[in-house]
Amino acid sequence: MQTKYWVIGADYRDFTFNEVVDGTSCVLGPFADYRDASSAWREQATASRYRATTRFTIVMDAASPRYQGYGAGAL
Repeated sequence: MQTKYWVIGADYRDFTFNEVVDGTSCVLGPFADYRDASSAWREQATASRYRATTRFTIVMDAASPRYQGYGAGAL
């Protein structure tokens, strides 16, 4: 199974970064490699650099324990 990367982000209500402003969530991807995801992240970060309550990050798919040979009881 190939790892996929995503760029996710949003505008937040304040500097606690606990509450997302409705309608501002953004998900880009999947990207086949980290370099492509990093490029997309950089574009988003640059475009939002003057909005102090906007954050973007790169995440990757987590392998499901089911695919690793573990049963649900092992969790």
